[in-house]
Amino acid sequence: MKALSGKAREVMDLLTKGLHTGGHRVIDNSDGAYMAVHVEKLRLTEQGTLYSVAHYFEQNGDLMRDPDMEFIKIGNEYYPVYFRQDGGIALEQEVVVYGPGGKIERYYPKLQADLAAFADRWMRNIKEQQKL
Repeated sequence: MKALSGKAREVMDLLTKGLHTGGHRVIDNSDGAYMAVHVEKLRLTEQGTLYSVAHYFEQNGDLMRDPDMEFIKIGNEYYPVYFRQDGGIALEQEVVVYGPGGKIERYYPKLQADLAAFADRWMRNIKEQQKL
């Protein structure tokens, strides 16, 4: 799997620092100029720790993801494994499909590499927009 770049990893370390399983934080250092960043430590798996990073907006009373990505942390590296975008162009991409007992059943390497490239740019934007 393709890991995030070093700079993107540093941003993820800042976003996830100190979170416990089930823990959540919202980062909004832009005074509303940009969407807040929502970070959750979802769960531990056999492979590593799963985190979610998302932006949300409201549409017709519903919270919409713009986007929501899940990353698995293995050792000191983060690997994007899931992407969801709601709204006008709805898209859901799962690059690792887990089966019973948390075992990996399917893996899509090209999609995973594409998500890693997107996440590298997104982390750079989050760092700038949230003044991290």
